[in-house]
Amino acid sequence: MALLAGAAVLIAGLGVFRVWSAIHAISPRAQPADLITMVHAQTDDPGSLGWKIKHDERINVLLLGYGGPGHDGPYLTDSVMLLSIRPGSHEAIMISLPRDLWVKIPALPNNRYMMGKLNSAYAIGIDHRNYPNVRSDWKTDTGGGDLAAATVSQVTGQPIGYWVGVDFKAFRDVVNAVGGIKVDVPTTLDDPFFPAGESTGMMHIRIDAGAQQFDGERALEYARSRETTSDFDRSRRQQLIMLAVRQRVFSLNAIPRLLSLLGALQDNVRTNLRPAEMQQLASLAGRIKDQDIRRVAIDTSNLLRSGFSSSGQYVLQPLDPSYGALHRYVATALPDRSALATQVPFQVQDGSRRYWLPYGIGTPASIMTALLQAEGWGATLGPPAAQRVAQTQILDGSGGRAAATVAWLQDYFGAVVTTVPAPSSGASVTVVLGSDFTLKTFPAPGKT
Repeated sequence: MALLAGAAVLIAGLGVFRVWSAIHAISPRAQPADLITMVHAQTDDPGSLGWKIKHDERINVLLLGYGGPGHDGPYLTDSVMLLSIRPGSHEAIMISLPRDLWVKIPALPNNRYMMGKLNSAYAIGIDHRNYPNVRSDWKTDTGGGDLAAATVSQVTGQPIGYWVGVDFKAFRDVVNAVGGIKVDVPTTLDDPFFPAGESTGMMHIRIDAGAQQFDGERALEYARSRETTSDFDRSRRQQLIMLAVRQRVFSLNAIPRLLSLLGALQDNVRTNLRPAEMQQLASLAGRIKDQDIRRVAIDTSNLLRSGFSSSGQYVLQPLDPSYGALHRYVATALPDRSALATQVPFQVQDGSRRYWLPYGIGTPASIMTALLQAEGWGATLGPPAAQRVAQTQILDGSGGRAAATVAWLQDYFGAVVTTVPAPSSGASVTVVLGSDFTLKTFPAPGKT
């Protein structure tokens, strides 16, 4: 009996060791005590994830997707997505950033930086052999994600406390583990040039519009295809895939099933989240309804323009070189639910000729209308203003019914509010964009 008991303890110990090894590989910051705290009440120390949830502090999680070993540029991130959550109101927004965005990567000692594409930040932080001169902060087991988070934080103006990096193999494994996902494909995807595995060959994939069932391989094809569409279309497809995976996981209560994949995922997933934080974040995410997750892609249809670096690389750059326009938008990307619930529809008009936009992109009013719609506002594009204005104006003909909406718009645009008679038809509130806003948000290249 004693021998059997000893054997049982040994087997249990080996099981715990295997679980711990897998957890530590995925979460290098994990401590052995985390195995205990996962099943006991958590202490919510100031600044911790639990504290942020309890005090309704905005939570930002960076999601990174990359090819992994066996692919060209294995740690160049194909997908860069900021998930921002308001815990108290159970709202979230997914903000996709393009991999070709030309950015300052704060990789070097003494607050110095390297210029490069956004997708290289994770690779620089993880490849200590080819980048030996990076700051000591990035010479750790979590250096890749930490550097990517610091870089995206500069771009968006948001503090990013948490990140998750996933390679293609882990993505396939997770989708297959939950029995596949259902995706409502908005438009047919036809790509005769999709990479065939890890070879240099090509294969033809076609995914018809409409409701589709994807296994892991098919989901990856849909998320990665880019030869016949733009990177920006791909960003939107990746958001659809992420939402479908989330919906499937929580509809099946499949978190335990994913935990059983720990051994398979340990070489293909990295995060700075500790186990208890993963548990808290999963619990929070499970309380957010699909309709309360908004999506936006930052691209050349709104706040970016295409160009070339000094070395001749194709890159994307912000229309506003100070990043002020992007910072302001991301900062307000989760309006208070009560403000949205009581909002009054409004229209946005062009009231300035003083701006620069690439040909065919649209106008300041059309761009801002689309961006505000993505946040959940009832914005529509109005006709150009009859007169040009220097100061952005809000014409309020709501008779006081739109007080909350007008207050939010005034704060966002820094506008002057003027009370006007109620219109006979159409929106009762109008935002007229003046040159004070357009010159800052859409300046001519080379000017600030």
